[in-house]
Amino acid sequence: MPKLLCAASLILFALSLNCQIEAQSPIITDDSSPQYDLNVRLLPDAHRLEASGHVQLAATGTSRSSIKFVLSDLMHDFQVEVLTPSLSAGKARVEKSEAGIWEVFPPQPIPAGQSIRMRFSYSGGEGISTVFYLGAEGSFAGGLNTAWYPYPGTGKAQATGIIKFSVPEGYSLVATGTRRSTPGEMAQGKFRFEVSQPTFFGFAAGRYIVLSRQRGAIPVTAYFLRPRPDWTEKNLEVCAKILNLLTRDYGAYPYKEFAIVEVPSEQADKAGFSGASIDGFMLINNYNLENFTPAFFGHEMSHQWWGNLIKVKDQAGAYVIGESLSQYSSLRVVEILEGIGMAEQYRRTGYPKYSARQSAAGYFKEIVARGQDHRLSDLPGGSTSHLIANSKGFIVLDMLSRLIGRARFASILRDLIRRHKYQRIAWEQFLEAIKDGSHKDLSWFFEQWFERRGAPDYQITWERRGKRVQGFITQPAPYYRATLEVQLKGHNRSLLKTIEVNGERTSFNLAVPFKVDSVVLDPHYKVLRWTQEFHTQSNLPVSSKNAN
Repeated sequence: MPKLLCAASLILFALSLNCQIEAQSPIITDDSSPQYDLNVRLLPDAHRLEASGHVQLAATGTSRSSIKFVLSDLMHDFQVEVLTPSLSAGKARVEKSEAGIWEVFPPQPIPAGQSIRMRFSYSGGEGISTVFYLGAEGSFAGGLNTAWYPYPGTGKAQATGIIKFSVPEGYSLVATGTRRSTPGEMAQGKFRFEVSQPTFFGFAAGRYIVLSRQRGAIPVTAYFLRPRPDWTEKNLEVCAKILNLLTRDYGAYPYKEFAIVEVPSEQADKAGFSGASIDGFMLINNYNLENFTPAFFGHEMSHQWWGNLIKVKDQAGAYVIGESLSQYSSLRVVEILEGIGMAEQYRRTGYPKYSARQSAAGYFKEIVARGQDHRLSDLPGGSTSHLIANSKGFIVLDMLSRLIGRARFASILRDLIRRHKYQRIAWEQFLEAIKDGSHKDLSWFFEQWFERRGAPDYQITWERRGKRVQGFITQPAPYYRATLEVQLKGHNRSLLKTIEVNGERTSFNLAVPFKVDSVVLDPHYKVLRWTQEFHTQSNLPVSSKNAN
C-alpha cells in the first residue's frame, strides 16, 4: 500500500502559512474565536459550491484599515460587506494580495476596541486540493488543510457557529459539530450543524450506504459509497473499543458520535491522503476499508485528541504532538487488542497491511540510509518529517511511556488535554508537562531522543563462568542511556534480566541458575536501536549511523 500523508500531518503546512500571516496582522484577543453563520450549497455534478454567510470577529487593541482572510485559490467571486461597527459599514474593497490570501478594506478603518460583523459570499471549488474535492463520486473538505471557507489570517482561525448545507436529494452529509437538522430536513437535502467549540470546519457528502452501531457511550456510524458485505457491525465494535481505550487514556471524546466516511480513492490520492481525521469523523479510502486494521484506525481516531482537540502553536514539536502521539496511541491499541507480540512486530518491522515504512526498519532504511534524518524536536513540514514522526517518533514515545510508567504517562497526557483542549500549545509546554507529571529529571531523555538524529548501536559480548554470565555492552558515540533487557537462554529455560546502560562500555555480571547457551539483547525490541538486519539493509559505514 502506498502510504500517503494522513491529514493531521498536513496541518503543518497550514501552520507555517498561518505563522506568516500572524506576523503581518493584528492579533485577535484569545478569549474569542470567529463566529460564523455559514450557508453552503453543494453542486457535486458541477464540482462546485456556492456559499454565503456572516462572520463576527472580536475586537483588537488597535484600529484596522484592513483585515486579511485565508481562502483557497479554488474559490472566487469573494465579496464582503461590513455590517458593524456602523462607522465602518458598507461594501468593502477586496484584493487578493498573494496566493490564498485576500485583503478586505472596509469603507472606514475599524476602530480599536470594536468587534466586526461582516456579510460575505463566494463560490468555486472546481479542482482538487489537500483534503478537498467536490464531485458526484463523493465530496470532502478539511478546513485546516484547504481553506474552503474564509477565515481571518490571524492564527485564530478555529471558529464556532452554525453551518447549513444544501445537497441534492438522496445525499447524506457528515460535518463538524452537532447535527441539528430533522429527519424531514435531511430527506430534502438540508443539513444543519452547530459548532460550539473552536475548531476548523470540515464535511463529507455523498450517496452513502449507512451502517450504524448505536450501543455504548459513543455511537459509531460508517458511511459507504458502495455495498460492503465484508464490513459488519463487528468492525464497528472494534472501532468502539478503540474509542473506549483512547477515552480511558486521554479523557472524554468531545463529540456525541463518531463517523467513518468513505471517500473515492482516486480523488483522495490526488488530495494527498489515505486517511484524514476531522473533528467528529474520519475520512478513509478504499484500501483501508477493505484492509481493516486496528493500527490504522487507532492512529486516525487518536487524532481526534492529538491534532484536533490539541493543536501546536508553531513548527517546533508539531509532528511529535500530532503524528507521533497518534502513532503511539495506535501501538497501544494494537498491544491491548492483539497482544505484545503484534506490538513488537509493529515497532520492529511494521504492522501488516498498514505500512512497513512506519517502523524501526522503515526509519533506518528509508530515512537514515538516505541521509534524510532530522531531530524530532523541530521537524520541518513535509512527507519526510511525517515518516520520521511515524517511524522513529512513536517508538521514542513508547520508550518514554515505559520509563515514566504507562498509567502515569496517560495521566499526564489526559491532564494536558484537560487544561489545553481547543487551544494551541508550545513544544516547551508539552515537555514541561511531562517533566512535572513524571516527577523525574528527564532532561537526558529529551536531549538524546528529541534533540539528536540517529539511534544507538549496542553490541553485547558475554561468556559463561559457572553459574554466572559476565560480559559488557558497548556503543559508539554519541552515547545513549537506556534500560536494556537481556534474555539468557538455556535448554528449555530462559531468564530475563535488565541492565542499565550508559557510556561507551557497561559491564554486567549475572547469576543464572542454569547453563546458558545464548544471550539476546533487547529481545522484544523495546528500545529503538540498530540491529544486524538494519545494518545490512542500510549498507552504511558505522561511523555515519549516529551522527549528531
